[in-house]
Amino acid sequence: MRYTLNDYYALADSTDTRVEIYSDNNTAAQLLAHHKQNNAFELHINDCISADMLTLPMPEIIMQALDEMIINAKKRMVVTGIDAYLSLLNKQNVERFMTALYSRIDEGKLNVAYLINQYRFDDSKFSNPKYKNSLQVVHIGDDSHHMQQPSVNIVSRKWVQQGSSMPNWKSLLEVLGQFVPICEEQTLVLEKFDINQAGLSDNVFQLLDIYSVAEKFYKITVDLPEELLELLILKCKESNIKPIDLLEKQFGHENANIRCAIKRLLELKNDDIWLAYLWFLKRKIDNNSYLAVVLSNELTKDNLLRAYVCDVAITVLTDANAVHFADERALAIKEIGNFADALIIEFIDKTKMQTNETIVCWFNCHTEAEYIEIVRRVSETDLSNGLPKIWCNQYPLLADYLSDEYDYGNKDITNYFNDYRRLKIKNDVTEDFAKQAFNFILPSDYALRDVLLQELVLENNTALIIVDGMGAEYFPLIIAYAKRNSLNIENAVISAVKLPSSTEYNPIIWNKDRILKPNIHEIDNVSHDGAKKHENCSPEKNIVATLAVFKDIVNRITQGLTNYERVVLTADHGSSRLAVLAHEKELVKTLQWIGKPQDWRYTVASENAAPPLEFESIYIAESNKKYWIVRGYNRLPKKGGKLSVHGGATLEERLVPLIVFSKAKVDYIQKRIENQTIEQIVERPDLDI
Repeated sequence: MRYTLNDYYALADSTDTRVEIYSDNNTAAQLLAHHKQNNAFELHINDCISADMLTLPMPEIIMQALDEMIINAKKRMVVTGIDAYLSLLNKQNVERFMTALYSRIDEGKLNVAYLINQYRFDDSKFSNPKYKNSLQVVHIGDDSHHMQQPSVNIVSRKWVQQGSSMPNWKSLLEVLGQFVPICEEQTLVLEKFDINQAGLSDNVFQLLDIYSVAEKFYKITVDLPEELLELLILKCKESNIKPIDLLEKQFGHENANIRCAIKRLLELKNDDIWLAYLWFLKRKIDNNSYLAVVLSNELTKDNLLRAYVCDVAITVLTDANAVHFADERALAIKEIGNFADALIIEFIDKTKMQTNETIVCWFNCHTEAEYIEIVRRVSETDLSNGLPKIWCNQYPLLADYLSDEYDYGNKDITNYFNDYRRLKIKNDVTEDFAKQAFNFILPSDYALRDVLLQELVLENNTALIIVDGMGAEYFPLIIAYAKRNSLNIENAVISAVKLPSSTEYNPIIWNKDRILKPNIHEIDNVSHDGAKKHENCSPEKNIVATLAVFKDIVNRITQGLTNYERVVLTADHGSSRLAVLAHEKELVKTLQWIGKPQDWRYTVASENAAPPLEFESIYIAESNKKYWIVRGYNRLPKKGGKLSVHGGATLEERLVPLIVFSKAKVDYIQKRIENQTIEQIVERPDLDI
């Protein structure tokens, strides 16, 4: 039989042991209020629990404590909190509680009413009609719907701040309430909690495992080492800060991006929570980035840089986002600096067999190793139309060097140097070009360097930069690179030096106070000894080392223009790499000579003899001697010339740029200065090199 509240009120005033089974919390609250109006006292189950209990008391202990309180009260008692208590127990312990309750009802010795929800109550133990007929078991209200279990998390205070969480079982039961608990998630933070308590409900989650704690309270699902995870959580707890905020603070908000993240990870290699920064970055950076691809791999402090620079890049060479990935990778590598150089070399070695079209976007870090590989690849391509466009952005200096946009003042000479540069890049020389080098006679109307300098030396606000060994082959490079750096060019010509081109016969006369020191010797040094002296450097490495010098040259010009209105750039002489290659390929001959020649590219003329076809004849007034200069790529029988050679009459040796840079902006129009008779400059005390 079910009673309504109004019907039951007339029967509620009693001193027997009774179970009042309510349908809902509202019914229970009204029933409790009625009991209190009739001088009954409420006894909540949490009154049986002390605040220092580390475990939840089981049913036998609770029922015994209730018995004592009910007996000692000597008044009518109404027990509440039963449903909250039972929601924390597993099925077996709920049955034990019901068994204990059955025994109390059966004995009928206590002046008490137990309030319990009909969903929770086990009616099977009270099937005998006598319990209902005697009002020992009373159902009040309508049928209720299924009751949801509250969710409770138990965790040690070691791992989390107390906050609004419950500090003990007593407080938890108080919060769960007098009747059916409202289904809100609750957290119990115990001072000491290091072992699971048996007998609790499945909806009571005992979080002893650090991974469970991390996931539940800190939203960390990454599989970090246990010690690291514990350390991270302790730091978060001590600082009362979320893991993502803690890691961002220590990593640096400004570093949490695709450009700076790798550099920062390398800087933090000694940080105890280093692996946690990987998890942090995965949450912060774009999932479509190259960094995201890298972070998806198994990374350690030791393999991070290798993975980023080399290993992962190899796996995405042909990815649809390859260009985007390569650009991002380059940004990060530039932030890292030369720490990545060795790995870039490894990357290059592992991608030797990739096509130019596949690999070109990845050679964008502007390192020496990449430039060397670009030159190697370019040397194997058709250069008849200059540098293939796919390489121009990756190696602008090489594009400048191979440019055919600049006029040497003579069509044949322009074509000659265009072909020369292409052959030099290929590290090759043809029989036809060797013949051309031999047959080419310098036009008589070419400007002479010393005449041009004689006009400029008298201008006090003009300085001079001398680059040793910078022949006319570099003329397009200088013009193009200077323009890209916004330098003002007042005049630019190709000029001829004196022969023999050795310094003793070919001095540059200028006011020493206006020569920007020191002179630049690197180009000449590379032409003789290679990029690194005493090392067998590849032709590609030598070319890259030579082109790199022009960055310093432009910087020196820029610096010079801060003190002078104009800066003149020129060279003492050039050099010829192809002369050495022609000798190695046996396309030329070693000339017959009686005795020892003065040098392998020139010598003092034989007395009273006309020069053979293999020589040009030059008279030096100062020494009153006539010299024979070897034409083309032939040579005299004297040791020398492993990489490049000096002293001959080749165009690449005897023609040099002479370029005037101006502080003031000018409209440069390339022009030639007509030949003039060289007026011998008489050295004065203030004019000396």
